[in-house]
Amino acid sequence: MMITTPPPSLPSTSPSASLSPALAPSHQDFPGELRCVSAARRFITRQLRDSRYEPLTDDVVLLVSELAGNAVVHTRSGEPHGTFTVRLRPTCSALRISVLDQGGYKVPHVRHGCGERGRGLGLVAAIADRWGTDGDGSGRTVWFEIAQPPVRTSPAKTNAFPT
Repeated sequence: MMITTPPPSLPSTSPSASLSPALAPSHQDFPGELRCVSAARRFITRQLRDSRYEPLTDDVVLLVSELAGNAVVHTRSGEPHGTFTVRLRPTCSALRISVLDQGGYKVPHVRHGCGERGRGLGLVAAIADRWGTDGDGSGRTVWFEIAQPPVRTSPAKTNAFPT
């Protein structure tokens, strides 16, 4: 009898891809249009479904929405034929989400004040455990990490009435 090991599975971005609780790294490219921010939210929701990170979905979707919107509004990703990429990568202690854009003239920063605009990175800073930027005007990555949710275990069953 011959025993073979299946090949390692590759990350998938298809809607029907199911992920184990371990959650595989994945990414998806999007056209640089505001209407595609909702597609980025759906991508993240699908990836987190049925994973140990599912309890974090609302926070992660909110932050991805902010970063994807920023990529489209404030970088060359929002110009004709522009794109942005959402990348999801679990680490040993956290979930890291990155939004890669095509660069721009402004360095992303948290704005302080009461205006109606410019509070997206403030939300990221308030909700994420860590966040940062890499790159320059020709291409930039804004990322955040949220710590893994605690693993819930079922209470031990006890028999209060000895037999």
